[in-house]
Amino acid sequence: MKLFLQQIFGSLLKWICEIYPKDKKMILIGIPNASFYNDNSKYFFEFLYRKNSDEFKFYLLTKNRKLYSKLESKFGDHIIYAFSFKALSIYLRSKFVLLTNGNGDIFPFMPTNKKQIVINMWHAITFKNVGVLSKVKGHGKSNLSLNYFLVSSDAERESMMRAFRYPKEIFKIFGIPRNDIYFNPENKNLNTKKKTKIFYVPTFRDFTPTEFFPFADFNKNELNNFLSTNNAEIIIKPHKRDSTNKRLLSIVEDNPNIRIKTSVVNDIDIQQMLLDCDILLTDYSSIFFDFLLLDRPIIYIPYDLDHYLEERGLLFDFDEVTPGDKALTQKEFIQSIKNNIENPAKDRDRRAEITQRFHQYNDGQASERLFNFIKNHS
Repeated sequence: MKLFLQQIFGSLLKWICEIYPKDKKMILIGIPNASFYNDNSKYFFEFLYRKNSDEFKFYLLTKNRKLYSKLESKFGDHIIYAFSFKALSIYLRSKFVLLTNGNGDIFPFMPTNKKQIVINMWHAITFKNVGVLSKVKGHGKSNLSLNYFLVSSDAERESMMRAFRYPKEIFKIFGIPRNDIYFNPENKNLNTKKKTKIFYVPTFRDFTPTEFFPFADFNKNELNNFLSTNNAEIIIKPHKRDSTNKRLLSIVEDNPNIRIKTSVVNDIDIQQMLLDCDILLTDYSSIFFDFLLLDRPIIYIPYDLDHYLEERGLLFDFDEVTPGDKALTQKEFIQSIKNNIENPAKDRDRRAEITQRFHQYNDGQASERLFNFIKNHS
C-alpha cells in the first residue's frame, strides 16, 4: 500500500513538473538513492562549487537528514532536503537533472525527460550484463528517465546500446566526473609507502555469497607471514551483503595484515581508496576500469568465472579485457603479489592497451566537458 501511494504521489508530481515553467540556468543533482554522498554526483557537484560561477544555480538533493545537516554546514544553500517546499520548488523549476544511478536519486520526485534535460552520469564502465542482457530476472526492464547517458569510450557506448536499447545519440563520450580526481597532481602520491596497500574488492553476486581467498590451498598463517615479510596489507571492501561472512571474519580475526574496511555502507568514497592503493584485487568488478587510469597492478581472482558467466554474464570477454595476473591458488596469489611489488610495471603495456580502449579521454576533464555541454543546452 505504501509503495502504491508513493507511485501515485510520484506520478502526480511528475505531471505537475511537465507543465511547470523551467529555469534554464538551474541544475538539480541527485545522489545515489538520494542518501549517499559519493560517485559522480559528489564530484560534479564539487566541481561546480569550486568553479564558483554565477552562470548556473545548482543544488544537491538528499533525503538523508543527517547528511543534509553535514553538507549544509559546508556548502550552504546549495544543499536541499528532499522533504521540503524548497526541494519541491527547485525540482519543478530545474531544467537540468543529473543522476548517478537512476530515478531514485531524486526521491521522492521523478525526473521527466519531456520538460527537463535528464543526464544519467552512471556509476561505472559496466562489466557485467545489465539491462536486457542481464540473465537475472527483473533486470531486463529499463526504468531510467533520461535524455543523455555518459560513457567513456566507443566500446562502452556500443555495449550500453545493446544493454539498454537506447539510440547512439543518447550516449555522450565525456568520461565520468569522479575519475577527474586521478589527474589532480596533489593526489598522485597519497600512499606514504609505509606499507604496500592491496585493495580487495570482489563484485556483487546476485545469488551466491562471495568466497574470499577462495583457494583450495588457503593457509591463513602463511599468507599473514608473507604480508609481514613484504611489509604489505590487504584491505577488503566487501559488499554490504557479505560484510558478516563468517569465513571472512575468521580470516581477519587476529590477522594484523588483513582487515575489512570498517564501514561497509554505500557512502564509502572508492575513488579516494583507490588513490591510496598500490595493487588492486578483484574478480569481475568494473572497479578495475577506473583503476587503469592510475597505471598500477591489478590481480584477478576469477574462481567462479564459468558459473558467473552462466548466472549473470559479462559484456566483454574476460581474458581479453583484464590486464593482470589471474590467481586460482594461494601459491599463485602470493607469487603474483610478490612479482607486482618487485616490478609494478610488468603489465604496463597491456594496461595501456585496455586503458586506450575504454577511456577515450585521459585528461581529467570529464566535468568540464559535461559543464560545457550543459551550457550549450541552456
